Amino acid sequence: MTSLPFVLRRLGHSLLVIALTYVFVYAVLFFLPGDPVASRINNPQNPIPADQAGAILEYYNLDKASIEQFWISVTRLFSGDLGYSLATGRPVADLIQQGLGDTVALAAVALLFTIVLALGVALGAVFAPFAPLRKLFAVLPVLALSTPGFLIGLLLLQVFAYQLGWFSSIRDEGVKSLLLPAITLAVGVNAPIAQVLIQGLRKAYGEPFVTVLRAQGVPEYRIITGHVIKNGSIPAVTLLGLTIGDLLAGSVIAEAIFSRAGLGFVTEQAVRAQDGPVVQAIVMIVAIVFTLVNLVTDLVYPLIDPRIRTAPKPVAVTVAPTQKAAVS
Repeated sequence: MTSLPFVLRRLGHSLLVIALTYVFVYAVLFFLPGDPVASRINNPQNPIPADQAGAILEYYNLDKASIEQFWISVTRLFSGDLGYSLATGRPVADLIQQGLGDTVALAAVALLFTIVLALGVALGAVFAPFAPLRKLFAVLPVLALSTPGFLIGLLLLQVFAYQLGWFSSIRDEGVKSLLLPAITLAVGVNAPIAQVLIQGLRKAYGEPFVTVLRAQGVPEYRIITGHVIKNGSIPAVTLLGLTIGDLLAGSVIAEAIFSRAGLGFVTEQAVRAQDGPVVQAIVMIVAIVFTLVNLVTDLVYPLIDPRIRTAPKPVAVTVAPTQKAAVS
């Protein structure tokens, strides 16, 4: 099992990352020139009533020192108060809750497609019966990496929604509406995982235990599915954890292309309106999810590969100097 010091050390690192991220985001949005709250109040193109401006000034404590503003925001954060949108006046928590469900569903389906695509491409690149076919599968991740995500989304939308009519580009069709944006996310995200899987499967397939299993009469498909995939996919576990952050970040493009009102759509609207509190909250949510996924990955990795477990520190041994024998 994973040792307690290892868990505590990883947990401490995760909390430190989250805290530093909050400080950095707050400093960029509120300490540097171009304060979004002050810009919203003083915007001549979109003026707000004096009473509303006074309420914003009072809530965000703009008449106080920057450090005091930061401390007040931290105390509110621990109480679950994310502030209010400068564009709509609604609580930021309500806006995030409104779009979070759609984004989580999209990311979950995209993650499933990512695993299936990466594993399928890797198996084809290593175990396809013909060399040209193996080379073709090996090239697919490179093509996916070099193709912009918005282009993939537009192509899928053009072919399957406009030409074939299999999907609607406007109506909400439940799970069916998730397929095209999920594939858009998965195509780009699965490429690095597929490349790592290809290398891992090739290495595992050349290990001596494969020869031993063949000598014992184990069928080839059992060797591949029961041993090679298990050992060869270990390096991809960490990369799969990092994929969660990529899926959340990529949802902005996918939801904009497919007109989905998820967290990506909320982010786009907040950036357009220079809605600092909403942008800050969304960045922190992504950072927290990203950090927690990495924490879980770090804790699970030693269970998958026992070689990664923390070894006991060597004990230093002090050797007393020997006295020279007197020579008479």
